[in-house]
Amino acid sequence: MQTVPVTARAKQPSQANATRSADAPQPAQTQAAWTADALRSVWTRQQGRIHARIALIERAVTALAEDRLDAALRADAERAAHMLAGSLGMFGFSGAADAAHELEAELAHPTPNRTAALPALLLRLRSGVQGPVSLRSEMDT
Repeated sequence: MQTVPVTARAKQPSQANATRSADAPQPAQTQAAWTADALRSVWTRQQGRIHARIALIERAVTALAEDRLDAALRADAERAAHMLAGSLGMFGFSGAADAAHELEAELAHPTPNRTAALPALLLRLRSGVQGPVSLRSEMDT
């Protein structure tokens, strides 16, 4: 077997650039497209979990409105809101992430006088996760 020097195996930078088509995607564009596709795939797989967390928060808000919210359901809903607040922004749902963050704060210390505001936050959360995933770079263009 013949060994080939390492320098002979690799294309020189000028040769690599000469063979690259002007129409070929640049590495940053390729990476961004790959990242967007990966995020969309993760979102598709996680939608059931996301909607289950929203349903849990809805149950807690209903129980609070009916004055039957127990500590365990409150803590579970607060944790679900916290997890949603952290993850939804990653998928480009910043409005829904903000609503989840507000719900988390409300559920941490629920008060009867704030109960009326919670359905609107829930609506923002639920409607905010509709639509396609988008990266911040896609939103800026």
